[in-house]
Amino acid sequence: MSEITSTNACLVIIDMVNGFIHEGPMADASIKNIIVNIEELIKSFHQNHQPIIAFLDKHPENAKEFTAFVPHCVANTSESEWVEELLPYQNDVLFFEKNSVNGFLAPDFQQWFEIAPLYQQYVITGCVSDICVLQFALTLQAYIHQHNLDATVTVCEDAIATFDAPFHPKDTYHTMAIAFMKQCGIHITTSKEITL
Repeated sequence: MSEITSTNACLVIIDMVNGFIHEGPMADASIKNIIVNIEELIKSFHQNHQPIIAFLDKHPENAKEFTAFVPHCVANTSESEWVEELLPYQNDVLFFEKNSVNGFLAPDFQQWFEIAPLYQQYVITGCVSDICVLQFALTLQAYIHQHNLDATVTVCEDAIATFDAPFHPKDTYHTMAIAFMKQCGIHITTSKEITL
C-alpha cells in the first residue's frame, strides 16, 4: 500500500451515528473499533486546514428506505445522532443529513459539491462498508470518471466497517465491498498511510 500525500484533500466520514454502533436494530458495537482511526484522521485534517465533511443517516418515520431495511436512525431520535466519541470534533466538521444509503444524492451535499473546489484526494471513512460507504465511493468515482477529473477516491480499510447479522456475515461483506471498490479504481489504503 502506497502512502497518500496531498495538500488538497477532503475527509469524508459516513454514518458514524449511534444507530449503527451503540443502539438500534442495525447497530454493531464492533464498529466502534474504527473510531480511533477516524479520530486521528480528523486531527490530522484539522491541523492541516483540510475540509472534513460527515453524513448523518436521518430518516422520517415513513422513509421509503424502510421497505428495504428495518426502520433505523429516525430523525429526532438518539439513533440519528453522531457518536459521543467524536462529539469533541463536531465544530470542525460540515454535516449533511441523508435519507438514503447514498450520501452523494443528499440535496444539501449536492448543493455543496456544486460550489466546492475539486479536491485532489477524497478520503472516505465510516460505515457501513458494503452499503453506504460502497455506494458513496462508487458514485463519487463514477462522477470523476464521467467528467475526466483529476481527483482520486481513497478508502481507508481500517477506518470503515460493517455490521454482523445471521444473513449478513460482516467479514464476507466487508471483503466484497473492498473488492468492488478496487475493481472500480478506488485506492484502498490504511489511515496511517494518509499524510497531509
